[in-house]
Amino acid sequence: MSVPRLTERAILVFALRALLAVAVLAAAVLSWRYAAGPATPHGPPSVRVLKLLPGTFLWADPPDDARYLPPGLGVPDAARLKLLLLRTEDGVLRAFYLPRQQGQVGLPTSTEPAGPAIPCRDVAPDFRHGDIACRQATPGFEFALRHRWALDGQPLTVSTPPLVAVPGHEVDGDWVWAMPGR
Repeated sequence: MSVPRLTERAILVFALRALLAVAVLAAAVLSWRYAAGPATPHGPPSVRVLKLLPGTFLWADPPDDARYLPPGLGVPDAARLKLLLLRTEDGVLRAFYLPRQQGQVGLPTSTEPAGPAIPCRDVAPDFRHGDIACRQATPGFEFALRHRWALDGQPLTVSTPPLVAVPGHEVDGDWVWAMPGR
């Protein structure tokens, strides 16, 4: 019995066919992943706050998952909210929902997170004075300068509602949302 001889050409053809099969398989897997869309993260939404030093703040958008929005609000309502994250001088991280009006953060007039707002050009915390307030009023709304909150969200002025705290906590440099009421 004679054993067929493998020539260099036969080995090369076999190797090329194997490479072609691997390339086709890889293309099929990648196109399947691409057609499936972006990967959905496991777990609740979060905002990176690792570089948020004491005495600083940042603005963030709310999650696009209705399960993590305040009760009664859906994903389309998220555009009416802005999230204020601030780290107090003692390192405590706090988060509040503020209403957005005409693309700008406004001052809340009720305890509804996406409720009506008083227009303001610049809402910001002042860590030296320990308050959150309108720093630059929108023309015609100068009375907005009278509304002030402590850094814990409690009102410092009469007829000012408390800020709506965002349920969540800090984990490994991220502010992680908790489902409201849980």
